[in-house]
Amino acid sequence: MKHSAGKRRIAARRQARQYQALSQSGFTLVELLVSVALVLLMMVMFTEIFQIASSSITTQRGLSENDQRARMLTTLIQSDLNKRTFQNLIPYDPAEKATAFRISDFTDRKGYLVISENDPNDDTDDLIQFTVDANITSKLLDTTPYYGKASVLGGTVTPSGQQPSIAHPNQPETDDARINSDTTSVSPYAEVCYFMRGGNLYRRTLLIRKPLDLETTDSTQPQTAENALTPGGLEFFDPANNLYDVGLDSYTSGNFLDDFDFSVYRSGTPTAYANFHDIKSLDNTTLEAQNFSLGRTRYRFGYNHATGLPREYVDDADGYAQYIGRFTHQETSDINFRYPQAPSTAGGANPMNPSGSSLVLDRYTNIVTQYAFGSRRSEDLVLPNVITFDIKVFDEALGQFTDIGSSIAVDYASSATPAYQNNNPNATHASNIYDTWHIQYDLDNADGDNDHTTGEDPPPFRPVDGSMNPKALKAIQITIRYMDVSSEQLRQMTIIHPLRNLLAE
Repeated sequence: MKHSAGKRRIAARRQARQYQALSQSGFTLVELLVSVALVLLMMVMFTEIFQIASSSITTQRGLSENDQRARMLTTLIQSDLNKRTFQNLIPYDPAEKATAFRISDFTDRKGYLVISENDPNDDTDDLIQFTVDANITSKLLDTTPYYGKASVLGGTVTPSGQQPSIAHPNQPETDDARINSDTTSVSPYAEVCYFMRGGNLYRRTLLIRKPLDLETTDSTQPQTAENALTPGGLEFFDPANNLYDVGLDSYTSGNFLDDFDFSVYRSGTPTAYANFHDIKSLDNTTLEAQNFSLGRTRYRFGYNHATGLPREYVDDADGYAQYIGRFTHQETSDINFRYPQAPSTAGGANPMNPSGSSLVLDRYTNIVTQYAFGSRRSEDLVLPNVITFDIKVFDEALGQFTDIGSSIAVDYASSATPAYQNNNPNATHASNIYDTWHIQYDLDNADGDNDHTTGEDPPPFRPVDGSMNPKALKAIQITIRYMDVSSEQLRQMTIIHPLRNLLAE
């Protein structure tokens, strides 16, 4: 009996151990559901943390990229301003004409500087344009020259089988002293222009030619070499010279600003054509009638060579004037532009003449429709997604920075030369232009003699102190607001640049 009871107890303990083992070999449904819920909760938390981290990295990357753009653009603008040729910013006055004969070297007042304000309450229509010299090293020791495009003149080979750049060295493509053609040229001098349009900040650079110092390059105008067929050399750009007769290609109707990044003016008889500026064009004291000084507005980039007035507005499809600043690389490289070497073949012969052309700005692309197919798109773009580009001058009488023509301005309240205007539809704003001017310049031809060296006009602004001594423009403030698309961060950079006379220091 006892034996039987012992067996039952042993069997019961065995069964209990088996049940316990079975119960420990898996999870219940409730346990599984709880486990899955906890895993999902952890995954959601990790996802949120990852998204926050990624967003933070994107924001920081955007801020870093914006800071880098700001540093690069600030360095670029300040470098250009330090190397401006017009260092002592006292605009010329006709009264200085007598002094020019006695003082032969105005080394600190060469070239020009112009600031176009337009509407003081609009921070998207400002422009600054000036001439530069890379050899000015008082503030920055870097003498890196300015570069630009230069096509080879004369075709692919000459009648003698030589490369045209070797056979005819007096052409812009050879100014960099390279034997092999690379369609690039170089110069320490240039015209530089900053302006904003359609959310983009542009910087146009046009070289002022410095030919190689050779016996065969004694002329600024590109010429063929002297030989029996072309004694004395012939200009490539003059339509009167038919170079096809001597086996060379003339450049009479090409699209100049697509082929050459050079500062030129339109002049010549019986047909006007592109004439290259050189270092002599920076001289504002030469009084000869044939002095094509850049101090005279009619010889600058962006100005109508017939009137000397800048074009800064183009109508849209609805007939409303829209600010363009200057024509961009994309527009001037369009096959129809051609000016200033030849008349434009779309929208009027002279694109710089608002009354003689019918150009239309596309408000969606912010490109002039007649010149929308140029190949050099964005070559002059320095900063996209720009909200404002504002330039203020230091008004010494006011004691602070102000917009030209603003309601609080004193020294720069109203222009003394009202005939000097851009084509702003609001005439009140059209004359808000600071210009360093020229010592002898008749812009408005008020005397009716069609001689721009008599009946001289004063500069738009030339403030004086209590003793009637002229006051130099001492500083400008440039404010740029721009957006980083990836981080959606709005940033602002403010450049306060003292316009010291570095050549006098």
